[in-house]
Amino acid sequence: MATTFAATADRSGRLFYTIMGIAIAVLVFAGYAQSYYLTHWVHPPSRTPAMTPWLHVHALSFTLWILLGIAQPALAASGRVEVHKRVGYAAVGLSLIVWALGNLVAIQAIHVGYKGLGDPYAFYSVTFFSIQAFALIVALGVWMRHDHEAHKRLMLFSNAAILEAAVGRLPLEAVVRTAPFSFYFGADLVILAGIAHDWATRGRIHPVWTIGGGLLVLSQLFRLAIMHTEPWLAFAHRMALLA
Repeated sequence: MATTFAATADRSGRLFYTIMGIAIAVLVFAGYAQSYYLTHWVHPPSRTPAMTPWLHVHALSFTLWILLGIAQPALAASGRVEVHKRVGYAAVGLSLIVWALGNLVAIQAIHVGYKGLGDPYAFYSVTFFSIQAFALIVALGVWMRHDHEAHKRLMLFSNAAILEAAVGRLPLEAVVRTAPFSFYFGADLVILAGIAHDWATRGRIHPVWTIGGGLLVLSQLFRLAIMHTEPWLAFAHRMALLA
């Protein structure tokens, strides 16, 4: 009975991470469709910043990372583990680019990118902590790459940590009206999906979701708590001088 349950959980797990990668990619495409992916065919929203070479490189690296969120679990699920590992080495380099450019464009957005979202220096707290959380989670995922159960959850979790910008660009008035609370919706849904899947297939929840997910949610509340404080605004003003 236990063997049957474990086999079912393993098959379900292989499918779950690929499906979640696809779902995240769809969300990212929906969020950036009008402001980036489909700008040749549709008029971008008024709050879309002018595209610069750095923004194009950022968009390309971010898109490649999101696509890896589909390809990597699919490779592992199909038994192509050696290919998965080789791609993983390249993914480490890509993650550094995503992190570096994410920080750069977040600073640039203080000047031009947070239109219609209130005080841009306050709103910088959303993106600043998002990209640092991404880096920390990826680093943990690389460090724990030999622990397959932790590794696959951490890599999915890393994508959840950087969904705020995509959710914030969804063409829904409710998203803008309820910002920045609404921006966390995508990340929290991924955490809840991970919890539900673990509970249904393993009968217990992995610490990546209980501890990691809990810490990410606490960080979301922390951002909201500090974003209008004098220390944070002073820090954001200093960071804005870098770009």
